[in-house]
Amino acid sequence: MFKKIITGVALAIFAACIQPSTASAQAVEEGNILIDVYYGFPNLYATVFRNAYANSGTEENVDINGLGPLGLRGEYMVSDKIGLGLDLGFNNTNLTYTEFDSFDNKDYEYTFKTQKIGAMVTFNYHFLESNDNLDAYFMVGAGYSNRSFKFTSTDPDYIEDEASGSLIPVASRVGVGMRYFFTDNIGLNLAIGFGQGGIINGGLSFKF
Repeated sequence: MFKKIITGVALAIFAACIQPSTASAQAVEEGNILIDVYYGFPNLYATVFRNAYANSGTEENVDINGLGPLGLRGEYMVSDKIGLGLDLGFNNTNLTYTEFDSFDNKDYEYTFKTQKIGAMVTFNYHFLESNDNLDAYFMVGAGYSNRSFKFTSTDPDYIEDEASGSLIPVASRVGVGMRYFFTDNIGLNLAIGFGQGGIINGGLSFKF
C-alpha cells in the first residue's frame, strides 16, 4: 500500500513536469508569499516501536501512538523560479505497556515519550512554467533539530530518566513538491522526499 502511495505521488509530480504549456501565466511569481501547513507519513519512532513490540512476549497492553510529522512552511519568491523559506516541524511518539513483576507479584506500567522539534531554511527551485494553477518545485533545506526523551513508571524501584538533545542536531530535507491552487489564494500541497516532514506530506497552501 505504501509503495502504491509513493508511486502515485511520483507519477503526479512527473505529470506536472511534462504537462504541455497551455497558459501564459504561472502559479507563483516573484514577490509571492507562500504558506503551507502539512501532515506527513510515516512517524518513524511509532513505526519502529510497532515492529519491535509486535512479537514481544514480556510486555502486555502495549499502546503506541504519535502525532506528526506535521509542520508549517513559509516561502518568499525572490524571483519567478527561486524561493527562500523556513520550515518548522514537529512530531512525537508515546509508548505505554505493562509488565508483570514476579518479585512484587503485580503489574507495573512503563511509559516512554519522545518528541522532536526542527527548524530549517529552505531553497526551492520552481521549474513548472505556463500553468496558472499548478506549481512544482525541487527543494533542499537544512537547519537545527532537537529531540527529547522521557521514561517513567509506576514501579517504585524504577529510576525515571529524562534527556534532551540529538546525536546529530541537524534538520534537513531534499525532495520535490507541488501545489495546486483551486482559487487565486488557496490550494493543496503534496511533497515527497527524505528528512524532516516524513517521506510524504501534504496539506493546505495559501498564497499572498
